[in-house]
Amino acid sequence: MLKQFLLRIFLVCSTPLLLVLPWDVAHAASVDPNEGRESGELSHLADDDSSYQSPAQPLAEHEPVAAVEPGPTPPLLSEIEPLTTTSAALRPTPETQYPTPDTLAQTPETLAQTADDLPEVEFTSGGTLRITVTGTRTPRAVDALPATVTVFELEDFEFYQIQGLDDLLRYEPGVSAAGALQRYGTQDVTIRGIGGNRILFQLDGIRLPDQFSFGNAPPRGFRVGRGDYVDFATLQAVEVLRGPASTLYGSDALGGVISFRSLQPSDLLGPDDTVAGDVFSTYSSAVGGLESAARIALRNEDLESVFVLSRRDGRELSNFAPSRFTDSIDIGDTNLYGNVVYFPDEVSSLSLIFEDVNRRTAYGLAPGNVDPLALSSSGENQIDRTRLSLSYEFDDLDSESFLQFARGQIYYQVANTTEVVQEVRPTGTGPGFAGSPVRRNSNNQFITNTYGGEVQLRSDFATGNVDHRLTYGVDVSQTFNSRPRDRIQTNLVTGAVTNVFGTGADSIFPIKDFADADTLRLGLYLQDEIAIGPLNVIAGLRFDHYDLQTIDDGIFRGQTVDLTASALSPRLAVLYDVTPEISFYSQYARGFRAPLYSEITGSFTNLAGAFFKYETLSNPNLQPESSNSFEVGVRGTFPQWNARLTGFYNTYNNFIATEQQVGTRCLIAAAFCSPTQRVSQFQAINIGRARIYGVEFGGEYRFSPSPSGFSLLASLALAQGDDLSTNQPLNTVDPFSAVAGLRYQAPENQWRAELLGTFVGRARVPEGNTNFVPDAYALVDLIGAYNVTPALGINLGLYNLLNTEYYQYSEVRDRPNNEAISQFSQAGTNVRLGLNYRF
Repeated sequence: MLKQFLLRIFLVCSTPLLLVLPWDVAHAASVDPNEGRESGELSHLADDDSSYQSPAQPLAEHEPVAAVEPGPTPPLLSEIEPLTTTSAALRPTPETQYPTPDTLAQTPETLAQTADDLPEVEFTSGGTLRITVTGTRTPRAVDALPATVTVFELEDFEFYQIQGLDDLLRYEPGVSAAGALQRYGTQDVTIRGIGGNRILFQLDGIRLPDQFSFGNAPPRGFRVGRGDYVDFATLQAVEVLRGPASTLYGSDALGGVISFRSLQPSDLLGPDDTVAGDVFSTYSSAVGGLESAARIALRNEDLESVFVLSRRDGRELSNFAPSRFTDSIDIGDTNLYGNVVYFPDEVSSLSLIFEDVNRRTAYGLAPGNVDPLALSSSGENQIDRTRLSLSYEFDDLDSESFLQFARGQIYYQVANTTEVVQEVRPTGTGPGFAGSPVRRNSNNQFITNTYGGEVQLRSDFATGNVDHRLTYGVDVSQTFNSRPRDRIQTNLVTGAVTNVFGTGADSIFPIKDFADADTLRLGLYLQDEIAIGPLNVIAGLRFDHYDLQTIDDGIFRGQTVDLTASALSPRLAVLYDVTPEISFYSQYARGFRAPLYSEITGSFTNLAGAFFKYETLSNPNLQPESSNSFEVGVRGTFPQWNARLTGFYNTYNNFIATEQQVGTRCLIAAAFCSPTQRVSQFQAINIGRARIYGVEFGGEYRFSPSPSGFSLLASLALAQGDDLSTNQPLNTVDPFSAVAGLRYQAPENQWRAELLGTFVGRARVPEGNTNFVPDAYALVDLIGAYNVTPALGINLGLYNLLNTEYYQYSEVRDRPNNEAISQFSQAGTNVRLGLNYRF
């Protein structure tokens, strides 16, 4: 009765939507989706442009499989494969029958097989076939990609109780997430020593807002957390691509890509389900918080939909900071998500997605974190992102036209980060306020509005014994950015109110830290994946046009500067299977990043300080950054063990350094300028060349080929970076890190446990560095899952069992070495408990 009632409600609500959608979409002849599901050779490539996992039984029999990608039923805890892990280095060894060189060269189907065409392959110990669509924009097995990509899927989110990027990357050496302070969220991700806006964040091909910061280092500076624009309860998968990807994704993919993929109805619906879903809650003792979500998926003939409502509450992190440095925090997030998919036939679909992310963090600064000129400070940070997208997808392997796949998408996204601050100061600024206590109320915003579209096409064909998969397309977007700030101060004695805080133009509010800007990004790309027997070659080229136009609105008082730039980004990669178990690969890729609006037009003057006055200057001569990346690697996959070894060497030119001191000026004409009259000048500049190189290793050994039992796993990453213009180490490179663990899977998947150890060394920093550098540390975690019933599961995680006081280098590398650093320490021993009920 409940299912029928929910179905009726959904149909009533969705009928008006269906009437306005453009259903008249051209498509090729229909084919039977079940045809050929039990034939064909396992290829390095798959043609369903969504992630999937290879089934252990023919899909036509509708047996549940370990995959959680579109099509299969959602995994129960009893179905969690024992060797599935979040780290690419720790991936399980499947007893899969890889194709021989002879089978690879037989027919064009080498490059033209879907998940349905895969043969019956027995995977043991949870050996799931992880598929990436980020590495080449086409579905390809991770182990058959001449690059390093980690794919995290739904079962990873559940087992490791992942709530954000810091949880996601916890056991991923060489990649780190920086959260700094809770009220700013997850601000950054560093991949192989490169972070900030040199890492592209995208959701279903839509760029997420840039990273932005202004002012002093926390606790008083303004920060925008990039990682908090998404809700993990609404995600199907996350992919982390290491190294430049500008050939496929253009500017900002200089150091890597974080790709988020939205939840699909088929991720929850079984083959015969009309209603399915789950409800889960996770408690974290580290923040005294509870995260809960309810997800429901519906199906009615050619229409499927999924809806998600999530809520998160919490408080300040329980770490090693004394009370005078521990801010009071109150977190309250509410997120909505809906995805309606219409299937006009078996080879095409139309998807409409709406989501609204709302994150709120109220705070009161601890006494030790308050500005020395203030008595108290409190406020609220809020992140809002709303997205509406419509996409069409055509996927027909048997199409007799030149196209076997086509995807088009249009979207609109609005994002706004707001910080409302209230300060009480013993004395104000300006006539009538100096000497009297005042209250300052500030409202700081960072606005990013984007609309755009993309078209991606694919053609599969053969020339003799050479198979080709040609991927080509165009993407275009227009983004508006603005940074308005407003402030008033109230005399607490007289009640007088003013927006004037000094004599300079930037002392009269409202103001803007950079000029409003419209940025047009246009990219054209072409890639050919070539298979010649055991040899796979991937060649690609992208042209990018970048046009930044600033807007003189009278509020911004600096110099408005426009920029037009273009770039060609090539890539060449080779993968060679020496044997069915061993493969070598190498690749060259060029990266590109155009300067941002905030780097070119940033302008602000502060003359209020008695002994330190400063101003930031625009830089119309700022040049785009570029990189050249070289990577080589070897992988081995055997019945009971696997291993991979990767080496990379990356060079960077015209590195953009922000907030660099470039000179001084004096407020008066004098032979000698006193400190009270001297103004320090800062500017974003190109600093020359840099290089980063390193090695990464990962492997796993299973004691038994059976699905149950023990296994050992290990991974590590070591990188070194140098600023070649100064011959000093780059301080952005994370220190050596390694993860080792012991896993046990009980018979029949009744329960599973992992004991994981993490070791992080001391960072290499420039000579004369006065900032805080954390000591090396070691952590021990214990994680488990128990299947109470086929529908009810329990997850338990015990973290930092040794109660080690430690610091993430990427969060503190720019912080002064004083007692206030303790506020950046991580949580001591803490527990995370989760319950999940599926229906």
